[in-house]
Amino acid sequence: MAIQRILNQAYADGYSEDFSKKLCEEYFAQKRYMSGQEITQLTQSRQLNLMLIKILFDNWQQQLEAMAQNPYFDFRDHNVGEALTQFMNALSRAIKIQKEDFEPLLNRAVKLTLQLAADPVSYFEQEWTGAAAKPPGYFKDLEKYIKWHVTVWRPVAASLEDHREGSGWVQELEDAFENNRSTLDSAENLLKPLDEQLPIDWEQLWTKKTVAPWEEDTQESISDVEDNSPENEQPEDESLSKGELDEPLNEGLTEIDPALAWAKFEAEEYTYMKGSIGHLREGMGINQRIMFTKRLFQGNQDLLDQTMDELNAADSFFDAVNLLNQSFVHTLNWDVQSEEVQELLQLVFRKFDGEED
Repeated sequence: MAIQRILNQAYADGYSEDFSKKLCEEYFAQKRYMSGQEITQLTQSRQLNLMLIKILFDNWQQQLEAMAQNPYFDFRDHNVGEALTQFMNALSRAIKIQKEDFEPLLNRAVKLTLQLAADPVSYFEQEWTGAAAKPPGYFKDLEKYIKWHVTVWRPVAASLEDHREGSGWVQELEDAFENNRSTLDSAENLLKPLDEQLPIDWEQLWTKKTVAPWEEDTQESISDVEDNSPENEQPEDESLSKGELDEPLNEGLTEIDPALAWAKFEAEEYTYMKGSIGHLREGMGINQRIMFTKRLFQGNQDLLDQTMDELNAADSFFDAVNLLNQSFVHTLNWDVQSEEVQELLQLVFRKFDGEED
């Protein structure tokens, strides 16, 4: 297929090993452990940082699934679900990895990042193998971690979320990349932050030097790149489809209706999460912190923390929502139906539920 290049796996393996060793030697010369917050800011490649987080949480999911096979306990129980959610959030704030454990983790993340940039079709074919066995919400949550080529693979993932049987998605995926090849950013652009840290031999990266259609104008596209900072690595469609949520909040409204929001989260399906947060900062998992910072607070973590403190000090859920409406919804042009706003509201609800009774 014209769209695909064949990644030189031997070169990718060697580069990943050298990159990981170099970065770890530099980082662990000064520190003993790597924390979760430090992982999110480890390199100038936001995608590589998120790939590390994804691997960590994939490992956790595998362990959880293995634990759920225990025949003596009911992991579908709401109280168990609430405890696991709290446990997961606590773990995400307590990531602490030594050099000997982090280096192979980084090595794997670099390999996957190279594959995603250089041969995205094979990356997703490998990632989505065994689609039927993926946990609920897997394909929707994938967008939290994979930020390259989102508008191309997202429709295929959405289809897989609802229809996981069969292998028709493989052709659908290949067609999606083929039909959108002119919109894809080049591997050189995407991997520029890695190349700056440890130069990539572009002649060796692929086993074939045949240029894929989206790479033909590589030199021209490189000159057009304005910034490879984490905020500008990959253009992303921030607006989410209203159909992504079974029951959209505040549909057709330009600000958050606190009564509608309260009624939604008071519904039966949310009862297992009630009353589980003391302070909003403590209730955020690392994935939520990343999402809120980028999508709601323009990459400003200090603004996020200040807002959480102000929301936490509010007298009620309704006062907290009014604060969001007055200070952020219009000022920062929030989409009140988006996933990130819904998750923030759910977090606030969990803080105030019980206090309102």
